[in-house]
Amino acid sequence: MRDDFNIADEFAALVAAKVVDILEERGLVMAAPEPKKVATSETPLYTIDEVCARLKISKPTLKVHRRKGLISPSGGYVGRSPRFTEEDIAKYLSHYKDG
Repeated sequence: MRDDFNIADEFAALVAAKVVDILEERGLVMAAPEPKKVATSETPLYTIDEVCARLKISKPTLKVHRRKGLISPSGGYVGRSPRFTEEDIAKYLSHYKDG
């Protein structure tokens, strides 16, 4: 009886995959987006407090600059707290060096 369940599960997975393919072809379902690139564990990540200290700006200023798109956290989030990479900080600083 156990083999019947395995066969049924495999068949159900094949049918589901075929249904998704047909729906994608007809434009009724979009394919799943590519997973977002996540920083490796070797990349140092900075909290809001650390970024503010390094840039010598206040938290409200950082919040305004994030809304304007001048800096954004590409290091992901820990809970609801964003994490910034060294690259994020460098891009922000280059904006002011060029301008």
